[in-house]
Amino acid sequence: MEVGLVLMSYHGSWDDAAYAEQHGFASVGFVDSPLIAGDPFVAMALTAERTSAIRIGTMLAIPSNRIAPACATAIATVNRLAPGRVFLGLGTGNTGRAILGLKGMPVSRLEEYVASCRALLDGEEATQREGDTARFVRMRHTPEDRYVTCDNIPVYVAADGPRARRVAYEQGDGWIMGLQGCNAMVNAPEILGTSLAKLRAAAAEAGKGVGDFHTMCSLGLCVLEEGESPMSPRALERVGPVAMLPFHAYADNPAIGEHLPAPIRDRLEIYERKVLARFGVPRDRLYQESHRGHLSHLLPGEEEVLTEQIIRMTTLTGTAREIADILRRLEAAGLRNVTLNPPPHLAREAVREYAEKIAPLLDGDDLS
Repeated sequence: MEVGLVLMSYHGSWDDAAYAEQHGFASVGFVDSPLIAGDPFVAMALTAERTSAIRIGTMLAIPSNRIAPACATAIATVNRLAPGRVFLGLGTGNTGRAILGLKGMPVSRLEEYVASCRALLDGEEATQREGDTARFVRMRHTPEDRYVTCDNIPVYVAADGPRARRVAYEQGDGWIMGLQGCNAMVNAPEILGTSLAKLRAAAAEAGKGVGDFHTMCSLGLCVLEEGESPMSPRALERVGPVAMLPFHAYADNPAIGEHLPAPIRDRLEIYERKVLARFGVPRDRLYQESHRGHLSHLLPGEEEVLTEQIIRMTTLTGTAREIADILRRLEAAGLRNVTLNPPPHLAREAVREYAEKIAPLLDGDDLS
């Protein structure tokens, strides 16, 4: 199983990506969240210039942020810099749309967007819509290939629900999953296995095989030291921002509260009191504040919301052997790439931690 990195397109993220390549990481994906992160395609281009082997892509590009011809051209421009090392990850949008005060896009729009990007990259015609106007478009760069390289760009689709999974296997080359509803340190492999079984069954019904279908999952990582609590300041700094994501989703849409797992649901009142009330903004402006620490840092009061149980159910936090065991089981269930999402200031530390403490166990070395 490969290991990758999710980065927020911050200044210097391209150098952190090169550092990850030097330590055996296979991929790096850049977040597409305007207003709280840098532009992913700028970071990808700079990464392409500083690396030679690591695969570079979006995690995840959101259709509403740019029209399909612009997205296809952007990814093909990066592929011109790093031929054959680029992937396009697409999704309906989570934080990237929430920071704009918007919900995720309908799956039907994602499906059309994925199909358009795939067609354009394959040199085929796609439909571009603007209001009531629809026009057929295709790539028309000069044959000298000075601008873009469209060859060998896989399209991966982020999907948790059945409709989005269908888009992934019908239109895409891979599936990026969130493992919603799972306990990362307990039953994540079983949840993944069940989801993959459903995908394979649907693909078989549609007459399409999934032998080369790529599977990726993004997770926080903290290797606990001997006797260390998942709630230690060190652990909270590393995985607290990831563990807070369900709470941020609740802030955007309180109606989901009753559907969240009990350990999270039981802390919503504390989240309201210790975090949301401190923002001092109207309820319809919370989205401007609640996502500021996304995959980066804990906001004031958030450390009081989290518990050991929440940390371990939402992130890969445990001893090196516990984490290695979960990763082995995830690989056996069909996961081909686990992508770590550390805070920007700890990206290199996360790379070293995985390379020095987890990778040797997965390779079969005994560290005892």
